[in-house]
Amino acid sequence: MTTNVLEKTASLRVASCSDAAALTELMRKLSYPTTPSVMREQLESRENNPNFQTYLAEKDGKAVGMISLRLIPARGSEAQMVQIAGLIVNEDCRGCGIGRLLVEQAETWATESGCRFLFLTGINREDRIGAHEFYQHAGFEKFGCKFIKAL
Repeated sequence: MTTNVLEKTASLRVASCSDAAALTELMRKLSYPTTPSVMREQLESRENNPNFQTYLAEKDGKAVGMISLRLIPARGSEAQMVQIAGLIVNEDCRGCGIGRLLVEQAETWATESGCRFLFLTGINREDRIGAHEFYQHAGFEKFGCKFIKAL
């Protein structure tokens, strides 16, 4: 899944309720309003739900990134797919491979969940142009306001 270079950059693990403060801090860096108690409630409600997963990237014991995933069940002729509900990497860690490592973990989780597509929406803001470039570089194709990647 990862190369030796990326393994030295950060380690990934499933986020737990005890990570609520660290995840709140990451969310606030991108102006997502939340509190540690709200974050803890979200993590608790999703803890045993197989349709959600959140991974935390750590470097030297400090949270430096996260990715939140949601499984979207198949409807009609639509395939089951996974949505990236949130992806954040600390600004001082961008360009170090942490975002790619998180996306690779999302791809693995999606594939293991029986999905053929990974997508995200809602980054249609001027201050997120760098995010558009990141996703396109990671193999996503832009469809209107969605980036979709066949797995």
